[in-house]
Amino acid sequence: MKRLVKGIKYHLIDKRELSKFMRRHYFNLSLKTKFIILIMLSTSLISITLGYYSYSTSKSQIVDKVSQSNLAVIGVIDRNLTNMQKGISDWITVFAMSSVVQKSLQDPRTEPNYLESALYSGTTSSMMDQMLVTGNFDYLALYGKTNEPLYQVARDGSSGPKHLNGIKQHRIYQKTLQLNGSAYWFPLTEQNNVFIEYNRHEKLGMSRIIRSTLNGEKLGFIMVGVNHQTIKQHYLRSLYDQNHGIVILDQEGTPLLKAGKEFYHSKLLPSTIVGDLSERTGSLINTGRDEDLLLTYSRAKNGWLIMYAVPLNLLTKELDSIKSLVVIIIITCILLSIPISMSISTLLTAPIKKLLASMKRFQKGHFDERVEVKYHDEIGQLSLGYNTMVTNIKSLVDEAYVLRLKEKEAELKALQSQINPHFLYNMLDMIYWEAERSGQPQLGDMVISLSRLFRLSLNRGKSFTSLGKEKEFILLYLSLQQMRFKDRLTFNIDIADELESYVILKLCLQPFIENALYHGIESKREGGFIHVTASLKDQYLHFEIQDNGGGMNEETLMDITKIQNESDVYTSHETGGYAIQNVIERLHHYYKDDYVLSYESELKKGTLVKLVIPAITITQEEIS
Repeated sequence: MKRLVKGIKYHLIDKRELSKFMRRHYFNLSLKTKFIILIMLSTSLISITLGYYSYSTSKSQIVDKVSQSNLAVIGVIDRNLTNMQKGISDWITVFAMSSVVQKSLQDPRTEPNYLESALYSGTTSSMMDQMLVTGNFDYLALYGKTNEPLYQVARDGSSGPKHLNGIKQHRIYQKTLQLNGSAYWFPLTEQNNVFIEYNRHEKLGMSRIIRSTLNGEKLGFIMVGVNHQTIKQHYLRSLYDQNHGIVILDQEGTPLLKAGKEFYHSKLLPSTIVGDLSERTGSLINTGRDEDLLLTYSRAKNGWLIMYAVPLNLLTKELDSIKSLVVIIIITCILLSIPISMSISTLLTAPIKKLLASMKRFQKGHFDERVEVKYHDEIGQLSLGYNTMVTNIKSLVDEAYVLRLKEKEAELKALQSQINPHFLYNMLDMIYWEAERSGQPQLGDMVISLSRLFRLSLNRGKSFTSLGKEKEFILLYLSLQQMRFKDRLTFNIDIADELESYVILKLCLQPFIENALYHGIESKREGGFIHVTASLKDQYLHFEIQDNGGGMNEETLMDITKIQNESDVYTSHETGGYAIQNVIERLHHYYKDDYVLSYESELKKGTLVKLVIPAITITQEEIS
C-alpha cells in the first residue's frame, strides 16, 4: 500500500513538473510564436467542438429513429409468435378433445393402429388435413398410460420417440404438470432432449397435459415441436438478415430462438431487465469487443423477451459524410489560421521587434537611439516612454557617468602620487648609509628592500605591470614581513618564469596577502604559511593565495569584500578590508565583468582566495 501511495505521489509530481516545464517553455517563446499557437489551438478547439456536437446530435437522432423502427419490428414479431402459439394451442385443444383421442387415452386395450387410422377418417380427417397443409408444427407425440406413444408423427424426418418413463423424470414434464393443462413452451436442445432419439433440426417445443372431457382426469401427455426454420419461414420472414439479429428469451432468460446476426451472450442485458417480467420496452447501445450494437428489447404479453439488434456502424454509415466534412473543415480552418495568425501577429509584433532591436543597440552604448511612433495604442505609449527614458539616461550618462569615470581615473592617479618619491628615496638612502656606518647590515637590507618595494608600487604612475614585477613585489613584501614575524611566517611563491611576461593590474595580489597576514597568521601564536601560485588556462591567468591562519566567518568576509559608501574620511584602524575593497573596485573598473574573485574560508583552518583575470601579453599592453 505504501509503495502504491508513493508511486502515485511520484506520478503526480512528474505530471506537475511536466506541466511546469511546458508552461515555462511556452511562455519563453517569442510573442509572435505564442500568438500563432494560441490562434491555431483556439481554431482547432472550436472546429472540433462544433464538429463533435454535429456528429453526436445526428447520431443520437438516427439512433432514436432506428430504435422506434426496431420497436415496430418487435411488435410484428410479437404478433406473429402470438398467432403461432394460439394456432398450435387451438389445434392441440381440438385434437385432444376429439372423441377418437379421448377413447384411445381412456381405454388402454385399444389396438395400437386404431388411433392413427381413425384420425385420418371420419370427423377428425379435416383436422389432420389442416395440420398437414398449414405445417404449423413439425413433430407431435401423444402418450397415454403406456410407455410407448399412442401416436407420433414427424414431418422433418426426425424419429425414435423416447419412453414416457424417461420423460417423467425430466424438469420439463414436472413443469408441465404444474401448469395443470396449460401449454409450456421450451427450447428443445441436446441437453434437454428427452423426447426424440434422432432429432433432425433445432425445435421450439410445447407440452401439455391432456385431461378427460368427462371428469377432468389426467389421461395423457402431448409434446409438439416446431422447427426453428419453420418459425423463421412462416413468422419471421423478411424481419432479419445477416446485419439484423433476433433473439427470444423465455421467462427464465433461456434463449428460445435465434435468427439472423449472431449477437447474444449471457451478459448482453442487465439482470434487472432479464428478470423483470413486467411489460417494458427500451433501447441501449452495447459495446462489444468486435462492434457496438443498438439493442432494442420488449417484453411480450406471454412473458417472452424479444430482442432486436443492429450494428451501430451500419446506422452511422450515413454520418461518414458528416464526419469527413468535419475533418475537412477542421483541416481547412487550421491551414487558414496559419497565414492569418502570422499576418496578424506580424502586424502586432513588428513595433515590439523594432523596440527590442533599439533596446539591444542601446545596451551596446548607442545612446542616440529613438523609436518611430506611428500609433498611440499601448505599444505606441510604450515606445514614447522608451524614447523619454533613453533621453534621460543619455543626459545622466553625459552629466554623471562620464564625469565619474574621470574622477576615478584622477583618484587612481592621486593614490599613486600621494608620497613624494624623491623625498622618500633620499630619506631611505640616508637611513641605509647610517645603518652601514653603525654596523647593522640587516637594517640596511631592510631599507634596500623597502626602497625597491616602493619603486615597484609606484611603477611610474602606470596602472598595469608585468607579472614578473608583481612577483618581485610580493617577494620583497613577504621578506620584510618575515623579518617582522621571524620564525612565525613561512611562504612559497610558485609562479613560473614563462608567465612573467604577462600583464596584470598593479597591486592586485598584495592586498590579499596582507589580509592573510592580518586576519590569519598574526592572530596565531604558532604562526603559519602563505602559498601563492599562478597558472595559465584557456587564455586566463588563475591565481591562488592560500594560508593556514585562523580563517574568517561569513560576516568578516562580507565586511572586507563589500564596497563601502564613498567618503573622504576613513576612521577605521584596519587597512586590510579597505585595500581589498580598493582592489575589487579597480578590477571591476579595468576588467569590467571579465574576472572572477572567490573566497573559501573556514575558521581555525585557513583561507583560500582565487582570482581569474584575462591573460594579456606585454605586446598587448605597454609597460613602463
